[in-house]
Amino acid sequence: MPGRQPLAHSRERTVAIAEELRMEHQAPSMVSLPAAPLRPYISHYWFSRNNRAPTYTVLPDGAVDLVVVAGYSGRQRADMYGTSRCRIQLVLELGVDYLGVRFRPGQSRHFLDAKAAELTNLAVPAHGQLVSDILAASECIDGDYIFAQLDRILSKHLARCSPQQSKLDSLIHQLSSCQGNFGQATSCKEEHAGSFHSVARLAATYGKSRRQFERDFVEIVGLSPKHFSQVIRVQRATRLLTHSQLSLADIAFDLGYTDQSHFTHEFVGFHGLPPSRARADVAFLQDTNQPVDHNEHSILT
Repeated sequence: MPGRQPLAHSRERTVAIAEELRMEHQAPSMVSLPAAPLRPYISHYWFSRNNRAPTYTVLPDGAVDLVVVAGYSGRQRADMYGTSRCRIQLVLELGVDYLGVRFRPGQSRHFLDAKAAELTNLAVPAHGQLVSDILAASECIDGDYIFAQLDRILSKHLARCSPQQSKLDSLIHQLSSCQGNFGQATSCKEEHAGSFHSVARLAATYGKSRRQFERDFVEIVGLSPKHFSQVIRVQRATRLLTHSQLSLADIAFDLGYTDQSHFTHEFVGFHGLPPSRARADVAFLQDTNQPVDHNEHSILT
């Protein structure tokens, strides 16, 4: 993918394509957790063989992905995909294999040269020793073993380039923690309800001005802290819509929205559909694949 490619996000086109394609066009894929020592930095690996889907829906999540595209002719490339600000539709290549590493919010800085802020809503070619090692390993992708190879490559990279922790990491974790497990929504109510003021509190904890805190946060996450907290809240709402029977009013209350109208407005801003329509089409909300542990093939524990 030469140069910087904007991630097109026409909301009307996104909704139309999503309604048309549905699940029958989804490519078979695998999603795996990394080895335990890598989990503070990496959310999961994913692999789609012989892609049959013309498009893929991406929801905002504050994460950066490193994606390897392998074609039949042996040609390969690696791209960095920044977080998006809203639901977007990516155009995919047919008949190729896709292999991805999804970094946790703020953690791609330990592995990639580009800052998250430089990648927001963009796809950019990836280079460097780590990328070369992953491209070499993916020349012959063999099921679960590719995940073990990623474990080894990424672990060696961390041994060479020891991660430099920042106070921002704990603050990102604070904002992210409201995703939680099912049934924990009420513990986040106060934080979400006062998200504007909570940014000021987090800045005070960070020990710098609010403006400097926001600059630093955007640099390593790609989103402002307020926008990121909104993403986390919509993610939580999405999970409740999919996995619970709570009414829309109850979800809005539990997640600290001022009312159901506020919830609907924010949800539409990210998804392009109101929650009532999205709930009726679970495939529209999320992938059905959940990360599993393939570490029986890994040398790491």
